[in-house]
Amino acid sequence: MSDFEAGPNQRFVTYNSIDTGYDVDTDAFVATIAADADQRKLNGWRLLSSSVFPSRQTGTAGNVLFQSGGQRATMLTAVVVYVRDF
Repeated sequence: MSDFEAGPNQRFVTYNSIDTGYDVDTDAFVATIAADADQRKLNGWRLLSSSVFPSRQTGTAGNVLFQSGGQRATMLTAVVVYVRDF
């Protein structure tokens, strides 16, 4: 996880799954983000927006380059924006 100030009362936080070479355990990945968001809420931060995207894919070159559906994500990255209203 990396945490960056994005202006007054704003934070960008990136979360990366561990690349094991197998499909990402999305339930565990989302649970990690939810637990962190819950802890931040105790300090006045709220989750404003988020995006999740594959940061490492495997499959044949054609599947990965042309995104034809045969690729698998072995690593995910989420970018979350937190804001504080005071």
